[in-house]
Amino acid sequence: MKSLEEFLTEQEQLEEGIIRAGAIASYGAQSRKYGDEAVRAFQRGRQELRKSMRDDSVEVRLERIETALVALLAGLIKQRQQIGARVAVDVAGHTLTAKAQKKR
Repeated sequence: MKSLEEFLTEQEQLEEGIIRAGAIASYGAQSRKYGDEAVRAFQRGRQELRKSMRDDSVEVRLERIETALVALLAGLIKQRQQIGARVAVDVAGHTLTAKAQKKR
């Protein structure tokens, strides 16, 4: 029969594992979201540059290039956020694994 202290310790470890698994799933979803947003930003920039510029004035061309550059930079920021979320997934996963190995 388990003592009350053993039971409480086991419950605490179980709750911590569930919370950590939830955090891993959440950070994973965040990483995917940021990656998708980065792709959309890059596509916006590419579409802006693909528009025909033959008949446009220099000012209009510069505006298009500026819009494409802004989209590119927004995509790079989203990629950085994606990397941060991915690192959080890795850290949470490694911490969970390390704690599980200590129990053995």
